[in-house]
Amino acid sequence: MILRTGLAVVLAGVAGCLANAVFAGLFVNAALWQLALAPGRYGFAVLFAALLPPLYRLLPGARGAALALALLTLLPSLLAKLAFGALTAWAVVLALNFVYALTALLAYRLVLGPR
Repeated sequence: MILRTGLAVVLAGVAGCLANAVFAGLFVNAALWQLALAPGRYGFAVLFAALLPPLYRLLPGARGAALALALLTLLPSLLAKLAFGALTAWAVVLALNFVYALTALLAYRLVLGPR
């Protein structure tokens, strides 16, 4: 079960990062699809996705999913704006990171299956 959870976290982070880059390329600037080629983004994406197992252990069900969605949207947005100095407006950064959060959450739940 630990291996499956670890695999779910990695796949969730990678899927969310790819979805984020695709949506940035489609809706913000076509040149932003190259974000998918930055390996450091995948590291941070997997690191943030690693919050999912403890969140679901503390708050199972819909409450855990809602908190995970909020944290996986807010934490990467804060990192992008405050640490990396993203020039995009807050609303756009939050929207793109919501895409990451939703995709990561769905991928995590699909890999783990019903419990």
